[in-house]
Amino acid sequence: MSDAVRPGDAGASDAATRTVVRDGVEIWSSAQGPTDGPAVMILDGIGCSGWAFRRIVPRLAERVRVVQVHYRGHGHSPTPERPWRVGMPELADDAAAVLDAWDVPSATVVGFSMGFQVALEVFRRHRARVDALVSIAGPSGRVLSQFQGTDIFRHVLPLVQAATRHASELTLKLWRRVLPSRWLPLIGLHTQLNPMRIELGDLEFYLRQMSEIHPELFADMLGEAARHCGEDILPRVRVPALVIAGGQDRFVPLETLRKIAFSMPHAQWLVIDEASHALPAEYGPELADRLLSFVAETAAATA
Repeated sequence: MSDAVRPGDAGASDAATRTVVRDGVEIWSSAQGPTDGPAVMILDGIGCSGWAFRRIVPRLAERVRVVQVHYRGHGHSPTPERPWRVGMPELADDAAAVLDAWDVPSATVVGFSMGFQVALEVFRRHRARVDALVSIAGPSGRVLSQFQGTDIFRHVLPLVQAATRHASELTLKLWRRVLPSRWLPLIGLHTQLNPMRIELGDLEFYLRQMSEIHPELFADMLGEAARHCGEDILPRVRVPALVIAGGQDRFVPLETLRKIAFSMPHAQWLVIDEASHALPAEYGPELADRLLSFVAETAAATA
């Protein structure tokens, strides 16, 4: 079931909708581009609601159907009632429901960061819906065990989750005050990102989106991503696959992404040397062109 809506910042979307999935939760999605050819579904990273793809989607939509999803409690998808149900399998089922809502039988599923974990679960649970898989800086699971080359964040996460549960009002106020502040984007530009490629406005937009997510939901989803493991799926991915990595990615080590690429039988491997973990925002036009080429190759191979 879905009801059409047109959020004010939905960009150039042909249409946007909220789909009510099996447990009554509303999932926002949008679709644009031609309906008579290949389709691409974009599954974002945790805390993201399309910010990194703002310059990619319009270019893709000139030639393919592009479906975007806002996860539960992200962007235009309302914060659901507890329990959150934000595990990778649940998010994958939400994605399949969105494809149904747009009458898209199958798509090239593109996962950015944690979104690739969701994409792998879409493949596991809804195999017929996946024409091809793309990882953009996306791990196969247990992301916190190698976060920035160390597993320290895995030990800190339970403390973060406890803090969000037991000091929810204070945490919410701090979360919404600190994240959009001016100094945080500037720090990010010079410590984790490529300041020559990313625009400050894009980063500020991302942090505003993050500040609107309930911090406890965010922490719980991060915990689910830390527990999830999709490594067992990789050898069974016998559809075309593409893994794109940033050479300067400090969040997901290059070696981790290389192992993912070489674990899938038909995967291509691409490294953008100067890109950070935010490579979709940093190299939008280049990624759009590469994705279009990959979709065309996939369509030609299955024709």
